[in-house]
Amino acid sequence: MTISRRSWIHLAFATLCGCKGRKTAGPTRTPPNDAAPRLLAGPFEIDLPPGWRASASIEKVPAHALYTPDQFKWLQQAEAEGDPSPPLLKPHFGVRPQHWAIRLPAAIPPGFTLSQMDAGDNPTAPQILIHKAREWASIFRDGTEGLRDSTAVIQSMRQKLDATIRGEGVDPCPAVMDGSLTFDCLKKRLDFEGGYGIRMIAQRTIEPQMIRKGQLHYLFVGISDDNTCQVLATFPVTLPGLPGEDSLEHLGQRFEPYHEFVQDYDSYQGDAITWLEQHATEIDPSLDKLDKMLENLVVRQWE
Repeated sequence: MTISRRSWIHLAFATLCGCKGRKTAGPTRTPPNDAAPRLLAGPFEIDLPPGWRASASIEKVPAHALYTPDQFKWLQQAEAEGDPSPPLLKPHFGVRPQHWAIRLPAAIPPGFTLSQMDAGDNPTAPQILIHKAREWASIFRDGTEGLRDSTAVIQSMRQKLDATIRGEGVDPCPAVMDGSLTFDCLKKRLDFEGGYGIRMIAQRTIEPQMIRKGQLHYLFVGISDDNTCQVLATFPVTLPGLPGEDSLEHLGQRFEPYHEFVQDYDSYQGDAITWLEQHATEIDPSLDKLDKMLENLVVRQWE
């Protein structure tokens, strides 16, 4: 049997895609110093709420590009040859620039089960992630290609952030997650030392869905004034009356039959947002606690 050059490329690419150990270096973990007045993560600092410090962990995580250099070369070659099915990979939350990660398992509300082992791939894990901003320009390629466009990419991130703050309904998060941003509400600009951002309560949904425990979360997206750092913080939240994973009814709306729920989805989404706004003070962890923590963040220039 003769294998064409194009078929060989696809076979080789598929083989590499199945390899798990493509990262060149693992994260550097640092336990918190309980005697220090502030938690330090490299050049960055933050004050944590009481009771959160003992279990906190700090990691310096290397960049995880979507493609290896060889994979990206094969993709470019396939596209140049007019291949109708180039070997594309699907982005996910774990595809992000190098960053300092502050993991905060004490922030997990009672009744939640979240593994900290895969926190870097979990878009609702309790953590603060400080990314090297310019690397967003290349991270969905091979980690190198596209860096020359970093100024424009950072400018676009800032424009989206500012548009969200103005209430224009833009998703400001540069990380790729499954689903669209829905039920986004309770938005507020937060300023920290060295930059600013916006917080909100939201959920990612692929298809029409109820707000649910385990999916609804606090989201903060920010950027440093000097454009060297991009900040992303996520925390799972709960409140009395929030539907669980198997709940079929909320606010008078039934999840089944599903086609009827889909027909009334816009109405349900509006009712759910109103409900969240009316019960904002019951959200756990509280918005005030999370806001104050992020406002105490100190972001210095990433050299």
